[in-house]
Amino acid sequence: MGSNSKSREACHEDRISGLPDAIISHILSFLLTREAVRTSVLSHRWKNQWTSVPNLYLRDREYYPLERRLKKSDPDGFSGFVDRVLFFRGSSNIHRFRLLCLEMKDFSRIDAWIRTAIMRNVVELNLELYEYSNPPQPFVLPRSLFMCKTLVVLKLRLQSNFIALAPASDCFPSLKFLHVDVVLPDADSMEKLFSCCPALEDLVIEGEPGYDSVLNFEVSAPKLKRLRISWYIVPFHRNYDRKVFINANVPSLEEFNLQENILANYSLKNAHSLSRAKIDLVNLHSGEKFGTVRDSADHIQWLFAEIRNVKFLSLSAPVFGGPCSVYQYHLPTFNNLNHLELLLQNCCSLRSVTNFLQISPKLEHLVFENSIHCYVCHFVDESVHEWSPPAFVPACLLSHLKTIRIRGFQGLPDEMEVVEYLLKYGAVLNTMTICTLEYFCEEKEMKVPLLGLREEVKLLQTISKFPRASKTCQIVFPKLK
Repeated sequence: MGSNSKSREACHEDRISGLPDAIISHILSFLLTREAVRTSVLSHRWKNQWTSVPNLYLRDREYYPLERRLKKSDPDGFSGFVDRVLFFRGSSNIHRFRLLCLEMKDFSRIDAWIRTAIMRNVVELNLELYEYSNPPQPFVLPRSLFMCKTLVVLKLRLQSNFIALAPASDCFPSLKFLHVDVVLPDADSMEKLFSCCPALEDLVIEGEPGYDSVLNFEVSAPKLKRLRISWYIVPFHRNYDRKVFINANVPSLEEFNLQENILANYSLKNAHSLSRAKIDLVNLHSGEKFGTVRDSADHIQWLFAEIRNVKFLSLSAPVFGGPCSVYQYHLPTFNNLNHLELLLQNCCSLRSVTNFLQISPKLEHLVFENSIHCYVCHFVDESVHEWSPPAFVPACLLSHLKTIRIRGFQGLPDEMEVVEYLLKYGAVLNTMTICTLEYFCEEKEMKVPLLGLREEVKLLQTISKFPRASKTCQIVFPKLK
């Protein structure tokens, strides 16, 4: 009887409460602050445990339910809750402060909370504000934010524009990561935000510029290593004049990631360390019918001139092989390019592959795909491609290209011709890996191969008969291993 009683007590033992305070605080730091506060009712041991949690995640969603018709929204309840949380924590340091406000419109209260976090030596600040009034009211970034000596990570997601009260100098002395996502950004505020970042290493800029506004600003970050920019405007808008100009002084930049559909103007000053670039212009495809791309050939050429010294390039750009592309882009020679990844839509011509080989004389590794789904409605004759070999064999094929990986392969005539050409002239080619196309099957809720094993075996047998310049080249179908 005694042993059974002891075993039952062991089963009901509260092991979590027996953990050290530091571990419990660490566990609570993964919860919403509202949920962490609720643990105080568990026992006397937990009563004030949440006050030592270094991370705060506060959001007003629970105070603004979807059933608005019931009129149960409680904005004062959320504001009061945040005030009490900050009060009961006293002077304890805040490591991460995340504030998500979907409905909160009292910017003065939000400003006070941010200032409190700054006084508590905040290291990571994540602010998401959604403001739907008409006209939208800009949020004022306090001067103390720019002068915070402990701030290392800053993330801003603002539905409306902001006003930056930045000092003339000594901004963000410790900031290393900055992510800004703004709808209808203002050039002056953006300029103040990015013009003085002495310690910044990672910068992410996202947003939706206005149709009738000019966005021209400088980025000054001597230690910046990674820059990612993403602009998006609703397509098929004839009157947008691409009035976005970004001048970045980035002598330490190593990686540049661009995704946009507006063809902004970029100047990467002193970017001598730039070695990797990822350019995604896939959304520009739909704009070709309105002349968006053809009228901005100079912007495309300037962009590629800025990244011509990279060693790694990933490119998604149907403008170079789409059925509406009649303009011949004069791209620079990529003398240092070692690895090229081309991601083409299924309406694009594979001529893009050999065109890029011709301007990449030292290329050693090539990956390309011609199966990305195109959502643009083309005429039948626009989607028909006949591949033809270039007038001159690309220099990299004869002396440098070692590996080729083809993704989304279907065994179509133009694909087979390209494979035959690459094998015929790939003098130092070691391996050609061919991955056949997979598609998502809704019935099975998973990706399934388009071709069966027998069809892949036939493809391998056919391709194996193609003449090869390299006697050591191996042809690999991963699914047949």
